[in-house]
Amino acid sequence: MVEFKELLILVYLNEFRDTYLLSEIKELCNFSINQMKKSLDDLTSKGMLSSNTGRLALTNKAELFLKDKNLLNVSITDLFQQDTVTLKFIEKPLSFVDTYIPKDFKL
Repeated sequence: MVEFKELLILVYLNEFRDTYLLSEIKELCNFSINQMKKSLDDLTSKGMLSSNTGRLALTNKAELFLKDKNLLNVSITDLFQQDTVTLKFIEKPLSFVDTYIPKDFKL
C-alpha cells in the first residue's frame, strides 16, 4: 500500500527523473528531513524506488503502479499551475440564517 505523500513522490520523480531536487520533494510533501528520509526508505523497501547509482529512480514496479492508477502522464507542474476552479452548485447563495440540509441526509 502506498501512502498519499509517497504517491506524490512517485509522480514527482516520474516527471523530473534525473533533474529532481530533494528540497522540492521535502517542500511538496511538507516533510521534515527525517520524514522525507523515512518515506524514501519506505518506497525503496516496497520496491518502488532504487538508488543503485546514488540517484533515486523509479523501478518498473513503480511505473506499472502509476500506469495502473492512470498517473503515468500526470505532471506535478501542471497541477500547481492550473487556475483556481470555482464550481457553482446553487443559483442563490445561502445566508447564515438559512437552514442547510445536505442531499441524501438521513438520521
